[in-house]
Amino acid sequence: MFKDSQFFSSFSLDSVSQLSTVTLLLFIPAFIFIARQALPRLVFADPRRLVYPPGPKGVPFLGNAHQMAPSRRWYQFADWASRYGSVVGIRIMRQTVIILNKYEVAVDLLTKKGAIYSSRPKQTLGSLYGGWDFATSQLPYGDELVSQRRFAYRFLNAPEVTGYHAFLAESARIAVARILRTPENFKQWVHMSTGRNIMMMAYGHEVSGEEDEWIKRADSAVQTRFVLGTPGAHPIDVFPILGKLPFWIWGKEFKKNIEAMRSSAYGISQAPYEAVRKQMREGTAVHSMVSKLVEDNIKDDGTVRYEKEIYGIAGTIYFAGTDTSNATIEAFIVAMITHPDIQKKAQSELDELLRGQRLPVLDDRDSLPYVQAVFKETLRWKPVVPLGLPHFLTENDEYKGMLLPARSIIIGNTWNMMHDEEIYPLPLSFDPTRFLLYKKNKPVFNPDILDPEEIAFGFGRRICPGRHFAVSSIWITMATLLTAFEMSPPLDSDGKPVLPDLEFGDGLASRPKPFRCVFRPRSDNIPTLLSDYPPASMARPLVR
Repeated sequence: MFKDSQFFSSFSLDSVSQLSTVTLLLFIPAFIFIARQALPRLVFADPRRLVYPPGPKGVPFLGNAHQMAPSRRWYQFADWASRYGSVVGIRIMRQTVIILNKYEVAVDLLTKKGAIYSSRPKQTLGSLYGGWDFATSQLPYGDELVSQRRFAYRFLNAPEVTGYHAFLAESARIAVARILRTPENFKQWVHMSTGRNIMMMAYGHEVSGEEDEWIKRADSAVQTRFVLGTPGAHPIDVFPILGKLPFWIWGKEFKKNIEAMRSSAYGISQAPYEAVRKQMREGTAVHSMVSKLVEDNIKDDGTVRYEKEIYGIAGTIYFAGTDTSNATIEAFIVAMITHPDIQKKAQSELDELLRGQRLPVLDDRDSLPYVQAVFKETLRWKPVVPLGLPHFLTENDEYKGMLLPARSIIIGNTWNMMHDEEIYPLPLSFDPTRFLLYKKNKPVFNPDILDPEEIAFGFGRRICPGRHFAVSSIWITMATLLTAFEMSPPLDSDGKPVLPDLEFGDGLASRPKPFRCVFRPRSDNIPTLLSDYPPASMARPLVR
């Protein structure tokens, strides 16, 4: 899922914890002076006597920074929602932060008022010093962002994605065939499959194996992008003027980490773009999103219009889509391990359709409502990006008697929306039937239940442009795994099941902690159905 965001885990300000005690003692006075000089005083008074949204009481200068939970802040924000309401206001130093805890509030503001809610907070450290100024997810709203999203929609809209269906099904079968042969490496094979989908569509690059250089670039980018903490959280992001100070004050590893961040940014944006340009000159390029955009925008002198926008959107898809899709598939496997009865119901529906004679295809979705409900419940149960991606309010706004000040950071608490008891009763339970009605003993979708896809992929003008591709890729992988395997927990020395930890982690994507799974072929016919994968001649997505 390319969370158009999809790429930063959540906004948070750990700026105080980023500094050592000695550094704090030396620089807190400087911070206070800089804040007073560089940041305008926020005035919330209004002739109509509007008030700032309610929230926990802070302290001078720090505001609520000292109250921020060190991890899994979606739980803390949900608790604040229960005490202060669906719109919660806090302050981190002089920065106002507004947390939206209800789906209807997010729609009212982020979608219906998208003209003023669609920018992003500035991330000086990553953009100016770390080389990530190309990333769609962190661009402010403007011409560059609009161009990138226009390019993405051209190749990733729903009708275009149907041209990738055969290729996506092939990738799923290759992954499942490899799991059949070496099940202990299941995470690696899923990772290669999702990476293959994105890299072939975006660049025409066929992932060659587990040591594929392009896969390694994406993995390196994930690691180096977050080595300095959550994007937006470093003191340089809070007070950009601090970037003028010598880097050594942030620790001896800081400069090295910045250089690694810059190198990884180049490695997933300009480097693959330049590789495609070279292949085009040599006549060896495979048709792809990048090659087509270059063809359409090349000038007589050989330069390319919108060059940064082209490598920016492709690089963002490359970086963000793989990790979020992997996390969702891992969450699905955890759900099947811990809910064997649901797994069996989904497999029964698949068996009735496929009769053990073939593997599923994406055209089967409408004939598999229970499997489709399992997919949707996976999105809802463990949302990959629990706090969405931060929006930035560009003008003062009023909402239900509250003043939402310009320059506020807006956080949509996706986790709380997905676990809203008014919409999803017993929200902590994994229950696909919440999306279904039964007519003549046949399941059909319940139109009165909010589809989690309306929340999972963001809101308004920042909604994930790759959501149709992501949904298709994840669904066919889930359906193929269900067709091929009984998924169960391993047993310990006493014969007791070793179940996964259901408390998922933090990070770019909230994913399961390390776990093991036993994959048993469901019939003798499964090895035969998978025997041709990987095929000698690979399919190609129909990029037009």
